[in-house]
Amino acid sequence: MKRKGTRFRKYGIAYLFVLPCTAILILMMFNPIIQTSIFSFSEITLPNIETRFTGFDNFTRVFSKPDIALILKNTLIWVIGTMVLRFTIGFWAALTMNVEAKGIMFFRTLALLPWTVPSIVAANTWRWLLQSDIGLINSALKTLGMAGYAQNWLGDPATALPSVLTAYSWAGYPFVMLMLLAGMQGIPKELYDAGKMDGANSVQSFLYITLPSLKSVIFILLLLEIISGFNSFDMLFIMTAGGPGGTSEILGLFIYRLGFTNFDFAGASTVSMVLIVVALSVFVIYVPASAKRRGGG
Repeated sequence: MKRKGTRFRKYGIAYLFVLPCTAILILMMFNPIIQTSIFSFSEITLPNIETRFTGFDNFTRVFSKPDIALILKNTLIWVIGTMVLRFTIGFWAALTMNVEAKGIMFFRTLALLPWTVPSIVAANTWRWLLQSDIGLINSALKTLGMAGYAQNWLGDPATALPSVLTAYSWAGYPFVMLMLLAGMQGIPKELYDAGKMDGANSVQSFLYITLPSLKSVIFILLLLEIISGFNSFDMLFIMTAGGPGGTSEILGLFIYRLGFTNFDFAGASTVSMVLIVVALSVFVIYVPASAKRRGGG
């Protein structure tokens, strides 16, 4: 009992200092979620934002719109595409940087630079690179005598979404690289030495030592990339704003269009609730996986 009282006196003041900030953060997190939940099941009258409970009418109305199938398809392509591309590039970069060589720290720092660029700056830079008339990519293709490959990258329905997907993957792969590189550096070198003594080549060492050792890190990274994909907004909004003709519009942009273009706050809240449920579902999987990894499982 005495030890428990001493511990409370030791940490009690610290808890009191943290309590106001914690309370504010909880209010900032849960109040919007509660408000969004109420709006999603209500009819909203502007400008006073008066609500009238309507049950699941908003869900039926929003998800029966003619363009919802294309938006869901784009969202699925976007989430899977960004997850695969960012993970693939990040894994390759981590393997490349996981060496003991002179000047490797310089190249590791260089590889992290895309992650340090603000998303607004990155999006505008890529928009300039992909500009159809004076963009650097088309200009370079024309200079090299490959004018036939020049495209209206952001204005063509066939290339708009892949172009932004590429830019988004470039901006985000360093995070994947950093996490995987940290995991690779934590693998005991004795395992590789033992593998060499048993006659394992580099491919076998990768398949039977590196990959199994990174299993939990890879799983957590994929979950985080799924959440990141569903929450994407800024780069798509700046580079294409969902165009042309909605061919690059995903759920995040759809929420913005409903809420701030059509002033359909009930519809925007309805789609937001779907994304919240998706994020919470992934989070329920993420927390045990993260705890297992910290516990060394």
